[in-house]
Amino acid sequence: MDQLLQNIIFPQNSELEGDYKLFYLGGRGIYEMEQKKLHLADSTVTDFCSYMNSFSLIKWKEYTAVGSVRLTLGLSGRGQVELVGYHLNVHSPVRRTFGLYDFDFTDKKELEIPFPENEEMVIGFEIRAISHVTVYGGAWYGTYDPKQKKDVVLSVATTTMKKEDFITRNMASLKREILDADDDMKEHFYIHVVDNGRTLDAEAMSSWHLTVHPNKNTGGSGGYARGMIEAMEQDPPATHVLLMDDDVTIQPESIRRTYQLLSFLRDEYRDSFISGAMLLYEEMRLQYEDVGAIRDACTLTTLKGIFDMTEKRNLLRNEEEPCGYGHRYAGWWYCCIPTHMIREKGLPLPLFIRFDDVEFGLRCKPKFVTMNGICIWHMGFAGKYNLAMDRYQMCRNPLVVDAVGSMPGTVNAPDYVRKAFRSELLKFNYNAAELILRAFKDFLRGPEFFQIDQGEEIIKENVQKNEKYQPMNGWPDIEVNFDEILEDFDRKPLETFWYRLTFNGQRLWPFRAPKRGMIPVFFSDVYQPGRYVGHDAMLAVNVDNRTAVERHMDKDKYRSLKKEWDQAYRYYRRNRASIVKSYRDAQPYLVSVEFWKKYLEI
Repeated sequence: MDQLLQNIIFPQNSELEGDYKLFYLGGRGIYEMEQKKLHLADSTVTDFCSYMNSFSLIKWKEYTAVGSVRLTLGLSGRGQVELVGYHLNVHSPVRRTFGLYDFDFTDKKELEIPFPENEEMVIGFEIRAISHVTVYGGAWYGTYDPKQKKDVVLSVATTTMKKEDFITRNMASLKREILDADDDMKEHFYIHVVDNGRTLDAEAMSSWHLTVHPNKNTGGSGGYARGMIEAMEQDPPATHVLLMDDDVTIQPESIRRTYQLLSFLRDEYRDSFISGAMLLYEEMRLQYEDVGAIRDACTLTTLKGIFDMTEKRNLLRNEEEPCGYGHRYAGWWYCCIPTHMIREKGLPLPLFIRFDDVEFGLRCKPKFVTMNGICIWHMGFAGKYNLAMDRYQMCRNPLVVDAVGSMPGTVNAPDYVRKAFRSELLKFNYNAAELILRAFKDFLRGPEFFQIDQGEEIIKENVQKNEKYQPMNGWPDIEVNFDEILEDFDRKPLETFWYRLTFNGQRLWPFRAPKRGMIPVFFSDVYQPGRYVGHDAMLAVNVDNRTAVERHMDKDKYRSLKKEWDQAYRYYRRNRASIVKSYRDAQPYLVSVEFWKKYLEI
């Protein structure tokens, strides 16, 4: 059987038009968005072996049993289509040509080209315009044994909280391009919008295969749990649920490719998650992550690093299997999960927000399927450091993940939290230290604490601890080098001894801090002891928006927080076994449909 696998697409909005090289490279054509036509000037060569339009032959062969491949193009004008393929020679892309096909069409016609058998990583095509050429689109097709096709019912579950502009735009796009279009997958495609803010008009927005569910504000974990439940209980039940953020830019084509992959996925990938890449909304050509990992230090990292996806080398590197870091997860900005895995492994933990996607990936331990062109665009995380989230949620939740047994054995979450508390005291960020202390003490309350719907209330209280940053012009006498502020200074041995002995001048009264004035430091959780040592005041600088806040030594605050921490940590060390047992005993209930229906009051 002949199966459409990928459409040739162009930028669907003005934002993406600015980064048209994600779709084609070479001279910029003129694109008529309404008519979906790309005009190419004569005597130009346009390369469609791009992030969105190349065919990832190595991945399609790995994930499915695809046979021969062919390309169809809608064209008018006079020119040539050259078939090309690429692979990596160490780190350099190697180009191979597979044939040149002439066309001379007065009006729009379809050109069909079989692609020769080959072993390239990605294949694509270039158009040489001899006269003015118009490209009307096209598609990649592959052949399969009809017995290989699987019955797929795909449901999107997206959670929104008062982000009406994003969610209405994205749902309108999916409705227009899939549900209301002449598309074979629409009969097997459903959308569940979980409205945590209850600000959407559910009745007006809902339509055929699209349902808005007003929901309690139970954070991302509660919203996605609701979406999973709705997907599993719809008629017919979903075979896969695609979790997707609300504040993203999405190409409906990414969802089509996801559906086609699922329809022909090899049996060994039955339990896999399809992890869509996150590209940066601020710089749309940059891929931030497609699969993440947790380090032994309990910090999160992208496996591949940031790639400029308009570069051929990165297009190929992105299709390689990354080495290292066995503890992987997929971010829930775009993550497609088989519903049988949810039934087997359970729903998310009730963590409200942050680390729920990490825990779910670590718990399920799936293979991850990724592919060029399956992606969303999301705002990056630079400049978004927030004490209420990054020092409460990102300390409390890893402790829970560790206690329920999902955390890898090489990761020591309690030690990470202990060091985080210590570092905030040393940089005189007492509000952050207080939030970490609260996170630790709330964890010690046990699993019963997480069965109470109080996530929104906790966030509102914690936000009051956020530092109040002001424009940098408020400190004209302090020189700040924005390019070097992330760098730490070297410490002399005597300075290191004094720093540790006195906790940077906050204890042992006879050891006074040298009067070195205020020192600029990086604003987030970055630790720079060489900068802090010997100073009793710091200027925390946010380099992204050029703002800052002062931090001053407060020995009374230090003593109070340190005493409370020591008491809590001693309690934890004495009772660790019983605390862990209580979480592990409670975990099956906390991820059950029974618990979540009660928690969500549905």
